[in-house]
Amino acid sequence: MAVKRNLPDPDLSGVASATTTFLRGGSLSGRTQAGDWPLPIDRETLHQAIIDINRAGIFVCDRDYRIWDVDGAFLDMEGLGREDVIGKHVEEVLGPRVFVLRKANIDDAFDGRPSRIRAPGIRSHTRGKLLEVYFQPVFGPDGQVACVISAARDVSQFQAMNARLSLHEEIVRQTTDRISVVGTDFRYKFTNAANAAYYGRQPEEFVGLHVSELIGGERFGGRARAHFEACFCGQSIEYEHELVDTEGETRFLRVRMDPYRDENGQLTAAIVVLRDVTAASLMAREIRRQAREDALTGLANRHALQADLETLLERVELGGTGSALITVDLDGFKVVNDISGHSGGDALLCQIGDMLRTFEQPGKVRCARLGGDEFAVVLEGEDEAAARDLANRIVANLVAMRFVWNGDSHVVSASVGIAMIEPEPRGDLPKTVYELLNRADQACLYAKEIGGARAVVYRPDDAEMVARRTDIGNLQILQQSLEFGRFQLYTMPIRPLDKSRAPMLEVLLRFLDDEGRVVAPAALIGSAERHGLMPQVDRRVVDTALDNIGRIEDGTLLSINLSGRSVGDPQFKDFLLEALDTRPGAAQRVCFEITETAAVRSMATAQALTFALRERGCGVILDDFGSGLSSFAYLRQFRIDSLKIDGAIIGDVVHDELQQTIVAGIVAIARKIGVGVIAEYVEDEKTLDMLRGLGVTQVQGYHIGKPAPWVGTGLD
Repeated sequence: MAVKRNLPDPDLSGVASATTTFLRGGSLSGRTQAGDWPLPIDRETLHQAIIDINRAGIFVCDRDYRIWDVDGAFLDMEGLGREDVIGKHVEEVLGPRVFVLRKANIDDAFDGRPSRIRAPGIRSHTRGKLLEVYFQPVFGPDGQVACVISAARDVSQFQAMNARLSLHEEIVRQTTDRISVVGTDFRYKFTNAANAAYYGRQPEEFVGLHVSELIGGERFGGRARAHFEACFCGQSIEYEHELVDTEGETRFLRVRMDPYRDENGQLTAAIVVLRDVTAASLMAREIRRQAREDALTGLANRHALQADLETLLERVELGGTGSALITVDLDGFKVVNDISGHSGGDALLCQIGDMLRTFEQPGKVRCARLGGDEFAVVLEGEDEAAARDLANRIVANLVAMRFVWNGDSHVVSASVGIAMIEPEPRGDLPKTVYELLNRADQACLYAKEIGGARAVVYRPDDAEMVARRTDIGNLQILQQSLEFGRFQLYTMPIRPLDKSRAPMLEVLLRFLDDEGRVVAPAALIGSAERHGLMPQVDRRVVDTALDNIGRIEDGTLLSINLSGRSVGDPQFKDFLLEALDTRPGAAQRVCFEITETAAVRSMATAQALTFALRERGCGVILDDFGSGLSSFAYLRQFRIDSLKIDGAIIGDVVHDELQQTIVAGIVAIARKIGVGVIAEYVEDEKTLDMLRGLGVTQVQGYHIGKPAPWVGTGLD
């Protein structure tokens, strides 16, 4: 890096002196006479050469401000010829404005006082330029001022250069970056105040100092020399350097080295800039730590775990040793939060994190928090037996742990799932991190379902695991059906056996896959019940059925099933009543089937719902009657229109006298309280005749009519 100083202002005094001599025919020394030595050329030629090389705009005027003589630079500057200037008044040549501004300087010169001014040009051809103007008195033989020489020069470039150089010097002086110039002999040519102050020296003390004398021979020979040599070969080098300063604190420096070439293009030095980036480096480290560390427990977070598992899967796939992922899900963590609050729950999670950390081994066991009350442990290079042993030790430690918060003691346990990562052909290697986590989660959930406080290994052929995977698949279908409206309503007829009852159509729900094919509903509805999705499904069914109730034949009632979750949900009750109230006439054409178990489980809510429906003119059917142990005891608790006998009771009613007796008893009680009886699963004419003889009022089954699509009622 070249270090430059301000250039001196251009000195035109020589121009003035030379011009004086030239005009007066005297010597170059102004008022003194010529020397005694001979000149190799005549004086006039020499004087003119001096004036020409200065290229200043010069004019000479008398006391009347008449111009006596000018040089070529003046004529070029003004764009005039000599005949346009000689003998003319200064005001006439330079203009009134310039003359008024400069007249005082000319008068001072006639009084024997030379002056120099620097001012911006104000005429059209000098505007934007910075001019430096000298006013020099010329003394005659009598010692009086005979004339005044005015010499003007454009110094805009000099001024701009000085400004830039001053700015650069100020930046180098004030910057906190430590800047130095080191020659190819590894000796300092320059250093700024910041670098000098760091070592407690003055900048001038560095000149000629060898780098090794400053940083020590070991550091110089270790890495610094190699970096300098690379820079001297024309490379720019940048790296971060960690060191301990004179006060014992660790600092981080970003070092930048760039080759420096002189005006001939010769590489002669390296420009070295050292910037203290300690704060930025520490912040970057903290950000990286936060990105991979759980803020509460200090364990690795889910992001770090996933990256770890991706690497592990690749390693095992390439033939590495088997490994395992262990997931830990606390049992009853909500109880701790409810009793001790979230602060107590957080304290428990931290305590568990500390316990898991005791199992960590570099390169073998790593722990992470997945989120909430879920943790994970990665066991690398071990088989299933070792994974199960570690999982059981974790379970045992948690069972033995007692968590006390504000005087309340909590028993802690966890369900643990194990997913093995085994190379082919020994095991079914998961292809993605998501699949691996899913396997461990399935095992963990199964462990929780069978009582918790135990570890379960995921096995793809295990019946329970298959059922759980099926349930998860059903859940995905349900969610997609809700999102994209992949439902279809079917209807199945219910035929009256006497004239006291109206014909009915029961609404049945069918699910569609992404290709529009009908999926068996039983398993999907079971999954929807388990995962709390049936109220959403029931809302869609009710809205669509009521919107299309006008499509069914007059005199036929529409029967809609309500799930147990919906019957027990007060918000669903409000929705259903509003749906009926906003569709005039719909209530008198619809019945709702409520299962006996749902009615009994949510007695108060079910009673309020059936009462409100009957008030609006809707029919109410108690479905699956006889499936509970207290069917007859609860029968009088509800206002219903009909009860539907559970299919298991119908069974082989034609040949089973006990079933005939049960059906007859149900019919007798129904007649006593004034409600109808619907029998389902009527598969043939003999069953129909038997049920008619037993007093059943309505029948349903494949012999009566199979389910058929209700055209135009897809839930889209």
